[in-house]
Amino acid sequence: MVSILQAVDLIVAQSKNFGCQAVSIDDSLNRVLAEDVCVDRDYPPFNRSAMDGYAVVSSDFNIGQAVKLQLTEKLLAGGFSKSKVVSGTCIKIMTGAPVPAGADAVVRLEDTVENNNIVEFVVTTVKVKQNIALQAEDAKSSDLIISKNSILDARAIPVLAVLGKAKVKVFNQPKVAVVSTGNEIVSVESAILPHQIRDSNSYSIKNFLKKYAINDVTAIHIADDKQRLITEIEKLLDNDILILSGGVSKGDADYVPEVLMSLGVKQIFHRVQIKPGAPLWFGVMPNGGVVFGLPGNPVSVQVAVKVFIEPFIRACFGMETIKPLLLSIFTDKKKKTKLDEYFPCKIVIKNNVTGIVSNRMNGSGDIAATLGSDGIALHPSSMDMIHENMILEFYPW
Repeated sequence: MVSILQAVDLIVAQSKNFGCQAVSIDDSLNRVLAEDVCVDRDYPPFNRSAMDGYAVVSSDFNIGQAVKLQLTEKLLAGGFSKSKVVSGTCIKIMTGAPVPAGADAVVRLEDTVENNNIVEFVVTTVKVKQNIALQAEDAKSSDLIISKNSILDARAIPVLAVLGKAKVKVFNQPKVAVVSTGNEIVSVESAILPHQIRDSNSYSIKNFLKKYAINDVTAIHIADDKQRLITEIEKLLDNDILILSGGVSKGDADYVPEVLMSLGVKQIFHRVQIKPGAPLWFGVMPNGGVVFGLPGNPVSVQVAVKVFIEPFIRACFGMETIKPLLLSIFTDKKKKTKLDEYFPCKIVIKNNVTGIVSNRMNGSGDIAATLGSDGIALHPSSMDMIHENMILEFYPW
């Protein structure tokens, strides 16, 4: 039995790059960037009006009395003025338009009255650069703006569009298969008998993988039949990642480790000092792909995916391991095992302090234990009891 840290190190040591490709930004959501993205020009590319108002010369103000200026032009966003603002004049300007030459401030519409091309200003103080977004204040040409190995989320993709990156270089996705095992397991669509359980683990795993845009996943169910396991798993040994749930513990029908090794899969470790999920099995296929054999209970699967599979995937994409948040727990908690234990929690605010409270959980088979939770916290093996306001490691889902 290995420790959690040993297990993660052994898993990450098997990580590898899957190559890269250029994809349309329309297809890049949650893909991992395989290149640094730099700014193509200054942003803003010009001094830009941040308000609907009037471009003025600030020295016309600050004289202690109302100011009236001659309106010489109206400028919309997308337009460009060839005129120069001089003392005694102003140009009406809309948000986003380039500030005309000569102007060094913009006064908002709400502070003016316009009549017959004469604009009266009800403010007497105007500062230089007022209501102007200065050229390059957001980013300068050639600046690094999105680093390689970043996930292209819904905030990053619009930036790519602004930069003119119609295509972007991303890492290829691994080929993944997910297998649910067990005589008691039936599909979501099937009629169910009292002694049967609908498959949920494949949905936990597949939906986690979508976080990294690994969407094309083969998912099958295999009963606890040794020969059928051999036949069906052999067909999946060309995958980069094979994830099985169930059949890895010490029961009479837990054939998965034996079957995997009979097919040439090299065992790296079996069993980890963790709860839930101690029977975890990990190995390497003849093609260099990896196999995760997870216990069958739903919370065990969710914890194993977060603690063990996610670090492997991130390492393959050249990403850093996610560091835990350090948060106070607002309740006491006792555990019975001597193992490191992960438990689902909600983030709450108490007395203006952000912390966590544990979800109610009736063991790792509790189908609703993680429902509504924000992540999992670690109850270290060194502590039988956690007391209120202790600081714990917390891993958001």
